[in-house]
This record gives sequence, C-alpha cells and structure tokens, in this order.
Amino acid sequence: MNASHFALALPEEICSELARRVRERRLRFNWSINELARRAGVAAVTLRKFETTGHCRLDTFVKVLETLNALTELQDVLASSPRSIDDMRALDAVRTRKHAYRRRVSSP
Repeated sequence: MNASHFALALPEEICSELARRVRERRLRFNWSINELARRAGVAAVTLRKFETTGHCRLDTFVKVLETLNALTELQDVLASSPRSIDDMRALDAVRTRKHAYRRRVSSP
C-alpha cells in the first residue's frame, strides 16, 4: 500500500500500515516488544497482536503512540482546519452539535 494514500485504502490496509509504522518506530528506539509494552503499560501479547494484525483498542494505540513520542502526529486527525478568515467566521457561527438529530418515525 502506498502509505500516503489512506483515502484510497481499505480500513484493513490502513490498520496494517499503522501497525507497520509503530513497529518501525519501536525498532528505531531499539526496543523489543516487551520493552515497549512495559513502558506503555500494555500487555506484550496485545502489542504483538497489534503489530501482527493491525488491531487493538484505541486507548492502547494512544498509549503506544504516547510512549513512542508520536502523539503530536494525531493532532490534526478530524480537526477542523479553517482555510481563510471567512472559514473561521463560518466555523465560529455554527453551533457545535453534541448529539445526532433524532430520526423521525414515519407513521403508517
């Protein structure tokens, strides 16, 4: 998978790529799976499974990224990024929603 094109990848491919990147960064620190797991406060088997399958809980992923000094790279995920002053004003004017709209039940 071309790592820079997540928009063109399947979710499974994205998870595998993120796991590959975590493993690569772990090896740059010259840490074993056991060492990273200990430092992150997660089970080594969980980390091994993540690096192999790309699957783990989100809080585990965040702990691992924090331990690898990679949290700042998550900063822009799903963040609103205004492109102009008008965009900033428009974002400010929109009420921040806290819940989804209720679905209307159609009566028979």
